[in-house]
Amino acid sequence: MKITIVTWGSSGDIVPYIALSLGLQHAGHTVQLATYSQHQEIVNSYGIKCVPIDLNVKEIEYPELFIHSTLRTIIYQSRLLQLYKEKVLPECWRICQDTEAIIFGSDAHPIYEIVEKLGIPSYCAFAQPLHQTYAFPHPYMPCRFDLGGIYNWLSYPFFDQLSWQFFRKSLNEWRGKSLNLSSLSHWVGIVRRMHQQQIPCLYSYSPSVLPKPSDWPDWIHVTGYWFLDRPADWQAPTNLVNFLSAGTPPVYITNNKNLDLLTKEAVIEVLALTGQRIIVQSLDDDAELPDEVFNIKQWIPHEWLLPQVAAIVHHGGCGTTMSSLRAGVPTIIIPSITDQFFWGNRVAKLGLGPISILRKQFSAKRLAAAILAAISDKKMQDCAAAMGKLIQAEKGVMLAVEAFHHHLPSNLKPLTTSVF
Repeated sequence: MKITIVTWGSSGDIVPYIALSLGLQHAGHTVQLATYSQHQEIVNSYGIKCVPIDLNVKEIEYPELFIHSTLRTIIYQSRLLQLYKEKVLPECWRICQDTEAIIFGSDAHPIYEIVEKLGIPSYCAFAQPLHQTYAFPHPYMPCRFDLGGIYNWLSYPFFDQLSWQFFRKSLNEWRGKSLNLSSLSHWVGIVRRMHQQQIPCLYSYSPSVLPKPSDWPDWIHVTGYWFLDRPADWQAPTNLVNFLSAGTPPVYITNNKNLDLLTKEAVIEVLALTGQRIIVQSLDDDAELPDEVFNIKQWIPHEWLLPQVAAIVHHGGCGTTMSSLRAGVPTIIIPSITDQFFWGNRVAKLGLGPISILRKQFSAKRLAAAILAAISDKKMQDCAAAMGKLIQAEKGVMLAVEAFHHHLPSNLKPLTTSVF
C-alpha cells in the first residue's frame, strides 16, 4: 500500500522517521516522506522518496517568556500554524490525495484534519509522550520536581486545552475554507480528539527509558527508538580518527542552535578546568583552538562517534538523546525548549547523567563540574552502559511496523508481516 509520512523539525527530529520509512518500505509498502526541503538530500540518500516542503521556520523565534517552556512552545507552534495554512497544509492536501494511509508526527498534527476529510487509516508517530497518564507529567510542562500522580494527570488536559485555544481559530478556518469540514468546539483539544477516536499511536522511544504506563490502552505502542544506520559507503575523516586515537576518550559537546551558550572561550575554560580532551560540534568561531579540542564541522554519524567518547553534552532533543543513551556513556543535558527539560529530568532520575544544567544557570564552571562528575562516577557509568545494552537489543522499527500492520483494516493487511 502507499503510505505518506508527514513530519518536520530539525535533522535530528527527522532521522527516526527515515528509519520508520525504511522499515515500512522493507515490508513491501510504497512510502513517501513529506518534510522540510532542507532534509531532501538525506531522505533521498536512503532510497526514500522525499516530498520537499519549502518553509523558512527560522523567521519565527521562540518567545522569551519567564515561564518554563510551556507557553513559549504553544505560542511558537501557533505562529508556525499561520505559515502552515499558507504553504504547508495546501501542499500536504495535494500529496495525500492518492495515499492509502497517513502517519504524522507531533508537530504535523494539522494533518489529522486531512485524515478526517479523506477517511483513510491514520497513525500518530510521536517522539515524546502526549497521552494522559498518572505516571509522569506532560513533557512540555514543568517536570523538575515530582509533584505526584494528580499533577501528572491534570497536566495533559491543561496543556492540550491551552494549546487548542491558540490553534483553534486558524485550524477551524482551514478546515472550513479548504476542506469543507465543520468547525470544532472550544473544548475539543488536539490529543483528546485522537484519544477519543482511538487513533493508533507509535511512540519512538525506549520502554527501558520510559516504560508504557499501565493506564494507557492497547492501541498506544511504545516500540523502542527508531535508529538509522550510517550509510554503507560512509568513511570517517582521517583527522578525527587520529584525534580519537591520540589519547583518552574525549568529551563530546554538541553545539546545537538551541545550545548557543557554548562559545570558544567557554570550551577553553572547560578544557582548563577538567583536563579532558573535547570534541565540539560546529563551533562557530573559526579561530585557532588548542590541540586538545577538535571542532567538527561536518555530519558525523552518532552511531560511530558516540561510543568512543567519555561523556556527551547536548541540548536534550529526542534525536540526540536516543543516540547518546544507545552509546552507553553518561549524558549531560542543557535543556532550552519543549521536551528537552523532560528528557533531561528523566536521564538524571535514571542515574544516566548529572542533573540538567538550566540555561539561566549555565557557566563553564557548572559544565566542567558536571563533566568531572560524569567521568568519575562509576555507578553512573555502569548505569549508562547497562542502559546502552538494553537499547541496542531493542527492535523499535520492527515493532512499529508490526503495530502498523496490526491496526490496519483487515482488507488492507498484508499476507505476511515478518520481514525482519
